[in-house]
Amino acid sequence: MRVAIVDDEPEMTGQIQKYLDIFAKEHHMEISGEVFHDAPSFLQQYDGSYELVLMDVEMPGMDGIEAARQVRQKDTRVSIMFITNMAQYAIHGYEVEAVDYVIKPIGYQDFAMKMKKALRYIYRDADRQLMLETAEGKVPVKISHIYYVEVIRHYLNFHTYTGVYQIRGVMKEQEEMLRDYHFIRCSQSYLVNLAHVRAIRGNEVQVGEDLLPISRNKKTEFVEAFTRYVGGMK
Repeated sequence: MRVAIVDDEPEMTGQIQKYLDIFAKEHHMEISGEVFHDAPSFLQQYDGSYELVLMDVEMPGMDGIEAARQVRQKDTRVSIMFITNMAQYAIHGYEVEAVDYVIKPIGYQDFAMKMKKALRYIYRDADRQLMLETAEGKVPVKISHIYYVEVIRHYLNFHTYTGVYQIRGVMKEQEEMLRDYHFIRCSQSYLVNLAHVRAIRGNEVQVGEDLLPISRNKKTEFVEAFTRYVGGMK
């Protein structure tokens, strides 16, 4: 499991890394902690590959709340846990769907309890992978990391966190396979992961950083599906 630790205090990041090592050994896990001492450098390198972000609230320049908001614009699934000196800051966690918060100074038992809670969120939807047969070879891609699938003639382009992967295939087959993971067509050419929809404006949908057209005959179904998804309905 990959964990990002975002805190401007080296002593604190060292302590968290130590706690992560202890937790990993106790639970027979592999946990890789990557440290960032300011929010901008973390956001600049963010690639969607982390399962958990441990975010300090109070940092010079950009604070943890604003950094978490920007993470959520890119990634709706990653688990975020705040680290803070004062409990009242934790109220902001609801804005970005944080799983919990840890109060400084951090004791290991409290940290371990919070980590167990975070793991329940991380693994609540076992994240299935697709094995894409590209011209360069087989590429494993997490379904949650797919923004959308684009069809061009006999090829499918999978737009993901880590790049665009092209395979030969039929859109109908992908649509049926991904339906249970909240994918729906906005047009004949695009199959969209609703988890990455940032806005619908007129006849366009913003998916990640890209704007895609919504066809007239798909608009009602697409908007209704997105409304249900946002409301927590299947």
